[in-house]
Amino acid sequence: MSLRIQRFDEHLKMPWKNGLGITREVISRPASDGSGGFDWRISLATVGASGPFSVFAGIDRTIAVLKGDGMQLTVDGRREVPLLVGSPPFAFSGDAEVQADCLGGETLDLNVMSRRGRFVHRMTKIGVSAAQTLSMSGDTVAIVFRGDAAVKIDSMRSDVGLGDVLICERMPFELAIEPLGADCGLYVIEVSAVTDQGSGSETVASTRP
Repeated sequence: MSLRIQRFDEHLKMPWKNGLGITREVISRPASDGSGGFDWRISLATVGASGPFSVFAGIDRTIAVLKGDGMQLTVDGRREVPLLVGSPPFAFSGDAEVQADCLGGETLDLNVMSRRGRFVHRMTKIGVSAAQTLSMSGDTVAIVFRGDAAVKIDSMRSDVGLGDVLICERMPFELAIEPLGADCGLYVIEVSAVTDQGSGSETVASTRP
């Protein structure tokens, strides 16, 4: 099994599409049409000031807050519920005009994007208050950690922290995790191709206790 932990400082830094900030790309799949974009991407971004999100036409997006005071999102003129650390992941269209207003200081957020009609993604938030073992599906491409924990997969053991990411091979596996602090959680990211029959055509964001 090919698994590796990518530390927060190892993620690739790049400017936002609109030039108003910096994102850290965790992993991406280049666009299959040769356009130079991506078919799906996972990234982390630090938001330090209010402003608009970049527009990504034809892309479905899901966002979650890992750390900080959170944001108030307005999507195509509609004011949404504030997005906080305790909030479930929020899914929206990359075609939408989105204004993000900071609710305090800096916020670190997790972003997952997939090209509509080609791939669909699922972001599942899981709280970790005690040692447990989680079963991962063959569609799992990454596990993003929020807080300090000890993890074990077969013979691989490691400590992880905020913003560290387990990059996964596409095969089922068991993840044993033990929290090392009071505030620990993770986000499981699954990505699957859309079939000709149209199955898996809806992006899903969910929360598990």
